Amino acid sequence: MEEELIITSEVMNDTLLITLKGDLTKTSGEKLLKFHQWEQGLPNNLSIFIINFDDVHYINSAGIAYLIRLCRLLDGNHITMRAFGLEYHYEKMFSIVGLSRYLSHYPSQWAAVEGIENINKN
Repeated sequence: MEEELIITSEVMNDTLLITLKGDLTKTSGEKLLKFHQWEQGLPNNLSIFIINFDDVHYINSAGIAYLIRLCRLLDGNHITMRAFGLEYHYEKMFSIVGLSRYLSHYPSQWAAVEGIENINKN
């Protein structure tokens, strides 16, 4: 049985953090794309987008396709995109399908944010 996807967001400095909880499938992928008008960029001209996958335990091929669509919508807006909390087999799948080119994966929220702070210092 599919676990409904719950999406929450939080703004931290110039970063939009999206937390996903549940399964990422065709139905929930549509919900993710409707969560915001992504083709217009991030709200309030934020420049960093991080997805928390800590509580996502199932992603099917349609869910991956929706993530690719989301990343393509944001890619043209010069937005840094990162993720953390992926289970190992999904991290590997993201690499295989090329999603990791858009959405870099980090082991924790701290690592994802720290990497951006280090880039901004240079």
